[in-house]
Amino acid sequence: MHNYKLNNLTPFKSKWKNTPTKLIRIPEILESKILAYAHSLDNNQNADNSLVTVKLKEIIVKIDNKEKGYKNNSASQLIKDLKELFE
Repeated sequence: MHNYKLNNLTPFKSKWKNTPTKLIRIPEILESKILAYAHSLDNNQNADNSLVTVKLKEIIVKIDNKEKGYKNNSASQLIKDLKELFE
């Protein structure tokens, strides 16, 4: 016997680009941050938004503008800023 009520249902559309998905348990307090991070990974946005990437882009702008310490023959400020990224 055919159930005609099922004909009007639309198929489930996942919110995730990468499938299949998996159910995991996480602490409630971390839920929003973990979901935001997971969605950024799913949308391939993580690399451009990381703190290191943002700071490196700021350093590149300073080099392009030839700010003090970022000129061709002076790398002291550049070296200092790069070391700060990993402290």
